[in-house]
Amino acid sequence: MSVRGSVLALLPLALLAGCGGEPPKEDGNAQEPAIRTGPMLGTIDLSKPLRLEDREGSGWSMDLAPGRILYRPKDATPIPFYPVSPRMADGQASYPTQTPDGEKVVITLRPERCDEGDRASPLSATLTIGARSYAGCASPLPIEQIRYDLYNEAMSGGG
Repeated sequence: MSVRGSVLALLPLALLAGCGGEPPKEDGNAQEPAIRTGPMLGTIDLSKPLRLEDREGSGWSMDLAPGRILYRPKDATPIPFYPVSPRMADGQASYPTQTPDGEKVVITLRPERCDEGDRASPLSATLTIGARSYAGCASPLPIEQIRYDLYNEAMSGGG
C-alpha cells in the first residue's frame, strides 16, 4: 500500500477521533450532590470523629473515629482498641471491641445532653473495660485535631 493509500485509510479514523461532541453545558439549577452521612445518634453523625471525656474525675479520654479507637488513661500510655462500627439499637449506639490483650470493651453512646464541667456535650457515654465502667461525655471532634494528634504521636514514636 502506498503512502497516499495509508493516509486515505487513516483519514476516517482521524475524523472519528475528533467527534467527541461538545462538553455538557453547566445548568445553573443543578443541585450539588448530597453528602452522605453515617449512622446518626440524635443530631450527631457517628461517621465523624468524637472525643469522649471522663465525667467522674479519673481523667481518661478517648478518640472514637472510623478506623480508630484510642483510649487515653490518665498518666498512662494510650491504648488502641480494635476499631469497629457502631451497632444501633434501642436509641443508642454501642461499639463492642477489645483491648490489645483481648479484654472485652463496650463503648455506649446515648443522645442525652451531658454536662462536662463548664461545657455541655450532646452525647453521654459509658466505657466498660472488663468489669470496670466509667461515665463520660462525647462531643464532635474536628478532623484537624485527629490529624494533629496523629502527627504528634508519630513524632514522639508513640501511638
